[in-house]
Amino acid sequence: MIDLGTIAGLHAHDHQLAAYCPRCDRWRVLPLGEWITRGKGSLRLPLRVRCRDCGEVGLLQVRPPMPLRSSTGWITPP
Repeated sequence: MIDLGTIAGLHAHDHQLAAYCPRCDRWRVLPLGEWITRGKGSLRLPLRVRCRDCGEVGLLQVRPPMPLRSSTGWITPP
């Protein structure tokens, strides 16, 4: 079973976690690897994050890994 409900699970499967600040109107990709190094890999979603500039509560978005693009227009398996 793949668990994408934790910071470690998202990072292990090459997903990103991004936060949006509605007040600042900007996105930021959160540093999952850094959080795991600090011992926070077991934190479960949803998380409550705040903008480091204005303090507004952020909206989270899980981003799956992007497929590789080939010159033929088709995705080739690894």
